[in-house]
Amino acid sequence: MALQLNGEVFANEAYDRFHDQRIESTLALVRAHGGGRVVEVGGHPWAMTARLLAEPNVTLAATVSAEEVSAWSDELPVTARDYEMRLEDGRRFAFRNYSANVERTLFSVDAEADIVLACEIIEHVTRSPHTMLLNINRWLEPGGLVIITTPNGSQLENPFRVRPKMPAYRPAVYARHNYVFTMDGLRDLVECCGFAVVQAEYWSPYVRRGGSNLYRAVYGLGPKYLKDKLAQTLCVVARKTEDRESAARLPRVYAPQAGWERVDYDADTRIDAAG
Repeated sequence: MALQLNGEVFANEAYDRFHDQRIESTLALVRAHGGGRVVEVGGHPWAMTARLLAEPNVTLAATVSAEEVSAWSDELPVTARDYEMRLEDGRRFAFRNYSANVERTLFSVDAEADIVLACEIIEHVTRSPHTMLLNINRWLEPGGLVIITTPNGSQLENPFRVRPKMPAYRPAVYARHNYVFTMDGLRDLVECCGFAVVQAEYWSPYVRRGGSNLYRAVYGLGPKYLKDKLAQTLCVVARKTEDRESAARLPRVYAPQAGWERVDYDADTRIDAAG
């Protein structure tokens, strides 16, 4: 029996298989921090979502995943819709998904969260990554946690990856990686938005080929420099320490030449709840 979302068969086997170890490592962190009510940012393609629903000590409070993936305008409205997922074992679960542009609009979700997951999302943001962190801040109670994973921008192999430049047209801009973070840059960004970092880890959850298979063993033996240069993934766990509607200061990662903006809002956005 295949995974189904709102009655539609969803083929995510390849993604689930490729990201298996990264997803399991993330779920291990959720368990280690007590589980509870989780909001997942970026549900699509729903591999993490399915595993969260199957976790015994986790309640999926909501997902945040834009429904307009082919034409994501800056004025994408904030809407809420009820979803139903049927897992491969036949169990059915209901949850609410919020469709919004998390880097352009501050909005609230009708759910209390102990943990917010933002896994493999922040590298897709184009201009205002701090706005996504400010959204997460408002969804969490004081003391709540955010868990972020993203590709390691400092790894040695990055400069050797030569790929054709992709045109910056709007319909596909969020489908690609737009920025890669270093650990220092990611920690600073999180701390600007009302969080204190409690864990900062380097992971290598993906299969390597050839001599690069040795990377995991080598960086595990060495100092931070080796982890910085050889690990594939950054993982930051941060605790909310204060409510913030705007960043405390300009994050170090800001790159005006790339078109990033400082976009802060004071008022809640109205939500058109459907379904």
